[in-house]
Amino acid sequence: MLEYARSAGDDAAKALTEEYATVYTEVYAEPPYNSGPLFSAERFLDRTRRQVASDGFELVSAIDRDSGKLAGFCFGLHFPAGRWWAGEATEPPAEVVAAPKVAVIELILRSPYRGHGYGKRLLGELLSGRDEPYAVLTSDPAAPAHAMYERWGWQVAGTVRSAPDAPLMDAMVLEHVSSC
Repeated sequence: MLEYARSAGDDAAKALTEEYATVYTEVYAEPPYNSGPLFSAERFLDRTRRQVASDGFELVSAIDRDSGKLAGFCFGLHFPAGRWWAGEATEPPAEVVAAPKVAVIELILRSPYRGHGYGKRLLGELLSGRDEPYAVLTSDPAAPAHAMYERWGWQVAGTVRSAPDAPLMDAMVLEHVSSC
C-alpha cells in the first residue's frame, strides 16, 4: 500500500533528494530510453532544481508504507497562456496554447508498483485542485506509458524534441483537468 504526499515551493525543493534521482534513473534505464544522456541523474537534478522554483510547481510522492521507500513520484508546473514546450516542436493546437496549462513534467513509478492503479492515482493527485483547463505532457511513442496515457484520455497534439540529444516525443493534451 502506498501513501501520497503533496509538496510545493521550499518543501518540494527539500523533498527532491538523491533518492528521487535514483528512482528516476532506474525507470529511465528501461527501453526505449536505455539510460540515454538526457536521462542521467545529474541532468535530472539540474533540470528539476530549476523547475521547482517555477510558478505552480507541485510534487506528489508515493511512499511504500511497509518499506518506507519511494515507490514513485509525479510533478508538474504551470504553463501560462501562450507558452508551449521548448525546443523543436510542431505547431500546437491554438486553443491549447492560448489557455493556461499544467505541464506534467514527470510521472515515475518503479516497476514493482505498476499495474495496480498507483500511476493513475499519482497523476490524479497532481492534477486534483488545479484550475488550468488543460494538462500537457510529452511521451515517447515507443514507451508503454504512451498507450496508458491514451487509455486515460490524453490525445497526441504534435511532437517535441526538448534538447538536441532528446528523443522525439509526442506532445499530449488532456482537457478538463479538474475532472481527473
